[in-house]
Amino acid sequence: MPTLAKRAVGALLALLGVVLTVIGLWYAIHLGGGGTATFSTTASGANPVLVPQTVLNRIDGVVKVTATPRSGGTVWLAAAAPSDAKAVLGRTAHTTVTGVSTRPWQLQSTTSGSGAAPALSTTDVWRNTETGDGAVSMTIEQANAPESVIAQATRGQLERVELTWERKSWFVQSVIAALVGLFLLLSGLSLLWSTRPRRAVKATATATTLGTATTTGTPTTPGTPTTTTLPATREEENA
Repeated sequence: MPTLAKRAVGALLALLGVVLTVIGLWYAIHLGGGGTATFSTTASGANPVLVPQTVLNRIDGVVKVTATPRSGGTVWLAAAAPSDAKAVLGRTAHTTVTGVSTRPWQLQSTTSGSGAAPALSTTDVWRNTETGDGAVSMTIEQANAPESVIAQATRGQLERVELTWERKSWFVQSVIAALVGLFLLLSGLSLLWSTRPRRAVKATATATTLGTATTTGTPTTPGTPTTTTLPATREEENA
């Protein structure tokens, strides 16, 4: 493979390794050893928050829904069939969770409707309900899917809604991704190092060789005749 092509491959491997290592470490740090992913959103005051089945039932696993009221408030959580939850809310003002974002680890949401929602706890469509003065949690299992959850402040206002998924394999996958990225990074740097320009090294070696030859050789002046001494014959020795 030509040197230029090797350097291009090395740079590509190094870049891919950096990206993969950063992503793997990012997820590993946020997920922790238990593989716990928690996403939160700032609730819109007195508006109830709807967590639809498109979010709750997206992953085949248990999801924990937690609603926290502002200081002095009381929160209410309920699970119901998606059609029943939408029918109860109707066109009143409410916030709907539409997805998750792993960069800020937040829930994505939209607000729609107008007018204050009624006291939803008085209806009889709920499969399960929880209420409390502080943070209230509810566990949603996929065996009951499809299912939606509504959070509403019965006194005061909502401060935050959180969704938590836990899967240990996520942490393992993150670590593996980081290790693969580190391997690609080292491979790319090694390839770049092996194909680095060596002109300076060759020039130094040539200069050293020429200097040695000049020091050890016998200089000859141009135009000076060369005298050759021959060994003496026996007649010359006797004379």
